[in-house]
Amino acid sequence: MTAITDNHMHLDRRGLFLDAVNQFKKAGGGRIILVQKPGFPQSVEEFVQQVEKTLAVCQAVRNIVECYAVVGLHPAEFDRLYNKGKEDVCYQALDVVESYVEKKKVVGMGEFGRPHYPVSAETYEASHEYMIQALKRSRELDCPIQLHTESLDSDGIASLDRLVKELGCTRVIKHFASPHPEYKSMIPSILATESNVTQAVTSRMEFLMETDYIDDPRRPGAVLGPKTVPKTTLKLVNTGTLTEDMVDRIHDQEVRTLYNL
Repeated sequence: MTAITDNHMHLDRRGLFLDAVNQFKKAGGGRIILVQKPGFPQSVEEFVQQVEKTLAVCQAVRNIVECYAVVGLHPAEFDRLYNKGKEDVCYQALDVVESYVEKKKVVGMGEFGRPHYPVSAETYEASHEYMIQALKRSRELDCPIQLHTESLDSDGIASLDRLVKELGCTRVIKHFASPHPEYKSMIPSILATESNVTQAVTSRMEFLMETDYIDDPRRPGAVLGPKTVPKTTLKLVNTGTLTEDMVDRIHDQEVRTLYNL
């Protein structure tokens, strides 16, 4: 049986935490790519503590389903640090991520990228350069990286895709991607709504599925609830939109290849 995979989920001990994982499993889920939840560190020591917290959560989840950790400095965290004059902490955090990848304590880097909300031109350029350095680091490590950016139209997708190709990166995942076939050098990880998945299948594109579940008691079920990926997958199998071969490719083959599982 293919392990249905949520490619981008956050978990928080202050939220539903393992109850969310149990919901995921009960709905038919089998594997979680656990992405470090932004904690807004003010020092590299605090960043290390948050990485270790992510690894501890990952270990707890493994008592229920497969779970693998992806760690990084979220663009909103970069924004805060950069505008407090702490850009050096951001680059120190990148060194920390590299060490965890090299020790095989995590399977990928992320989220790195650009803020999804309006920022000054200076902050945007600085975050863009930081994203480039993270991409270069992922290339050197031969490690997958999940990118977070502002919403992109077709031209924006093409521009980012060209950048990835020019840098020679081959294992780049566009988190929170739209189901459009413009992706050439990246693999999109799309929000697992029925309409998104159906559109992606119709476009004959390669893709992963995610909820971007944030496990925040103040925003229950945001961005999508923990049951969504397995529920959508199994429903679309029943309607004939997805075949068993497609499910195996999306949830198992692509995931194992990308993350070296």
